[in-house]
Amino acid sequence: MVRAFDPPSIPKPSGSYTHGIEVDAGTRLLFVAGQTPGRSDGSIPDTIEEQLDVVWQRIGAVLAGAGMGYSDLVKVQTFVTRTEYLPKTSAARLKYLGSHRPTATLVCITQLADPRYMVEIEVIAARA
Repeated sequence: MVRAFDPPSIPKPSGSYTHGIEVDAGTRLLFVAGQTPGRSDGSIPDTIEEQLDVVWQRIGAVLAGAGMGYSDLVKVQTFVTRTEYLPKTSAARLKYLGSHRPTATLVCITQLADPRYMVEIEVIAARA
């Protein structure tokens, strides 16, 4: 079982996330490595919107391979290379996660492993 916690003693989440999630012992956990925007053919999209779609689709494929889906996510860590990508990052998250609110971290960094990458996302999923 998975339970979300947003205690009234701290400010409400400022975005589409929850402050804490508790996962019961015995729950299946899936740790997904940071997914980057490289396509299977080796190409890398030129826009942040396309890169976000590739990354979220790759995450979806890993989740599906484990018999899980986006609604099983309990933690999302997003790394972007420019602050102006933040609205597009939020829009893509809404597109793929809908009203689901896992815990989250969003970090702006100078560069990812390949300088053409604008975003990398890693996740943790849990299913009873």
